[in-house]
Amino acid sequence: MAGLSSEQVSKFREEGFLLFEDAFEAVALEPLRIELTQRIDNWVEKGIAEGLLSDPLADLPFHQRLSALAEQLEHPEPLLGQVHGKLRTAAMFDILTNPDLLDVVESVIGPEILAHPQFNLRAKLPHQDAGVVPWHQDLGYLEADAEETFMVNFWIPLVDATPENGCMEVIAGSHRAPLIAHAAGMGPAGNFKGLEDDQLPSGERAMCPVRQGGVVLLQHKTIHRSVPNVSDHIRWSLDLRYSDPRLPTGRDEVPGFIARSAETPEQVCRSVEQWQSIVEASSTAAGA
Repeated sequence: MAGLSSEQVSKFREEGFLLFEDAFEAVALEPLRIELTQRIDNWVEKGIAEGLLSDPLADLPFHQRLSALAEQLEHPEPLLGQVHGKLRTAAMFDILTNPDLLDVVESVIGPEILAHPQFNLRAKLPHQDAGVVPWHQDLGYLEADAEETFMVNFWIPLVDATPENGCMEVIAGSHRAPLIAHAAGMGPAGNFKGLEDDQLPSGERAMCPVRQGGVVLLQHKTIHRSVPNVSDHIRWSLDLRYSDPRLPTGRDEVPGFIARSAETPEQVCRSVEQWQSIVEASSTAAGA
């Protein structure tokens, strides 16, 4: 197992975040980029047939095409919805179960690892208020029963993240604060929960630029935000998190899956089909 060194684990626990370059092979992101491109292609084909689009812009690169397509549309939300949120696809499953990432998690919380049900894919378009996330704690988006659950949260860029295209900014040591009441309607577009400036604790504010293959690790009470994207391209990223499956997730109504286990290896989820079955079974039970 590689994972984090003891010094890195100590730094993560002490400061509430860790910038970890070369956490995994950047090529592991390519299948997800291919899936996203295919989802965009499928929607574009339909959009052209319906007269919503005039140009598929197929020659534009991955980090620019989606925003250029959105500019053609009076209502781009259906297109953006194809590549935002919780995609339970083969490529997403492969990233969630990437051995290098799980090694990082194991080095912090041990070998009993749940891929948490709260995860997101984001395409942060340039010069768009809707993608600017205000100061918040990830726990602010979960139920409070998970406050004592130690979560290892990953922020993973699909393109190199910089201060210009909207990388993360973190308040060091802010994980020592309790769960702070978050208000709705925060951020420049009023579309996120977040914290007011007078709720923020003291602490060094650290920008976290990171290349593809690197990650920003966060604890679930660490206060952080994303800065505006003032570049000419999209900042694509993933939010993933992991915890001990025996502890509350703050998302009881949605299941995660066992990604690694020394005690019960037979319970480890082995495929995207099995993951989808777990989610479907939970939905069926909830509706019964």
